[in-house]
Formats: sequence, structure tokens, C-alpha cells
Amino acid sequence: MSLQIGEISAAPGSKASGFLSVPGTAITMPIVVVNGAGDGPTLLVTAGIHGGEYPSIEAAIRFGAELDPAQLNGRVIVMSPVSLNAFHARQAFLVPEDGKNLNRQFPGKALGTIAERMAHTIMAEVVPHIHAWVDLHGGDIPEALIPFMGYEASPDPAVTEQSRALAAVFGIDILVKPDKLVGTSISAAAALGIPALLAEAGQVGILDEPNTLLLLHGCYNVARHLGILSGEIETVPLHEYAHWPWVRAAHKGCWYPRVSIGDTVQAGQVVGVVKDYFGTVLAEYTAPASGFVLLVCVALSVNVNDPLIGIAHD
Repeated sequence: MSLQIGEISAAPGSKASGFLSVPGTAITMPIVVVNGAGDGPTLLVTAGIHGGEYPSIEAAIRFGAELDPAQLNGRVIVMSPVSLNAFHARQAFLVPEDGKNLNRQFPGKALGTIAERMAHTIMAEVVPHIHAWVDLHGGDIPEALIPFMGYEASPDPAVTEQSRALAAVFGIDILVKPDKLVGTSISAAAALGIPALLAEAGQVGILDEPNTLLLLHGCYNVARHLGILSGEIETVPLHEYAHWPWVRAAHKGCWYPRVSIGDTVQAGQVVGVVKDYFGTVLAEYTAPASGFVLLVCVALSVNVNDPLIGIAHD
């Protein structure tokens, strides 16, 4: 059966690419539809929901380009970079047109702002076709990051276990289970009963080959796990963490972290300070829980609500 999304249509055994339009806007999102010669499930891979996460964007582009529909039992949809205008604006976190974080807008609104309409278009036009979703991310332009994965619980325990199974085969060794990150791709998928995985690698606005390959190989592993592709799955032992508390900026100013990625911190430990432009300390920031530092903002400039520290916490 042919698979059509917007104006892009691929018959069995073929591949098609183009742009998915966001109704009521001038926004388009790149999309590749690979319709396998054999029957099977449909996997969605997204990247570039945040425009500065380059290894994830490149990994998804390569995945879509390399897939041979003659070798597929099922279908793969690749969207990268989703936030094309943010990508070209070199914009961290936010959609330029409305200043919103696209990965906090799902499932979106048909008549909302640009980011809300983008999320709604993906949910309305793409997600009804899929059986699993891998959303690739990484440290954005101001963030240092250790590769990790995350998933959210679904109302259906079987779907939750399927999401964890995607993580078990992906090939990154750190897995966290965020506490209700409202508006994310994985929370929207979980609510619909679709297994979904967040996979993050890369950092500080650098396109590097090791992190690109890490995410690319993970996509192949998931496709093999689902039976879409044949071949051996390469796995690594998982280190699982129950929570992922963040420290966010409550002040606008200059940020001076006192910890690095990979550090172990204790609850209440000072992890950094924000100062004003005259060197006066506005606030000390402390760890909300003991754990392992996965993410650190390494930019001097911070705005209110910017993520400063992310901690993997048991």
C-alpha cells in the first residue's frame, strides 16, 4: 500500500522526499518516506526539533538517505531538521517565529502559534501512520552533554515496556525516565499508546562524527529490533536512573557553573552561580537531588528558565 503524507507519496518498494507544509503558515518541514518492499511496522525518526543539535540532525539525514526500500519490511519516516528556520537561524531551543520550545508544545494546536501548529501537523499528518517513534536530540549550542536516553510511562504498561525495549537496543548506556515532561514528543506518543524513545548525543553546537555515528547506529538497531531491517543488533549494558531533575535559571545574567558533566553531586550542593553584569552574585544554584551530572549549560549568558544543570537521579 502506498504511504502518503501531505503531498509526499511512496509506493511499496520506493522512497520519496520533500516538504510537509504547516497549514496556515509559510513553514515547511523536510520529510523522507521509505516504503519497504515487504510488510511490517512503521518507524518515525525525528531530529532538529531544536535547531542547534547537529549530530542528531546529521544522523537522521544519513539514516533517511541510506535506507534502501528493497531491504525494508515495513516503513520508515524521517523528518530532519524539523525546525528548519531554527536550524538556519542557529537558534538554540526555540522556534524563531514565536520564541517557543517546540518540544514543549506537543500535541500542538491547529490554530495556535507557529510552534504549536508545527507540533499539531506532525501529530495529525505523520503520527497516525506510525508504530514507534525515535526522537533524536543532543546538547544544544550552549550545552555540554553526556549521551543518554529517556522514555515516559504510558497509561498502558505494555507500551511502557515497549519503549524501554527500544532503549535496551539503541546502544547508549544511560537511560532516564523523566517525570512528566509535558509537551514533549515522547509524552505525546505515550499518551497515544505509541512506544517512543528520546536519544541524545552531541554538544555545544559541534557536528562530530562519533556522536553522529552513535545516533545513526541506534536508529539502525531500533529498525532491526522492530523487524523493519535484518541484521545484528549491537547493544550495551544499561545504567538506569529513575528521575531526571533539572536546575533552571530564575535570573537573567552571567552563569558560572561549578560542576562538569560526569560529576557526582549531592542534594543541596552549590552547582553554580548567576551574577549580574557588574560581578554581583544574584543567586547560588543548588542540586535538587543527589546524582550524576548529564547536562551543563556552558554559555556565559543565561535567560530566565534556561536549563543550567541536568542530573540523573535514582
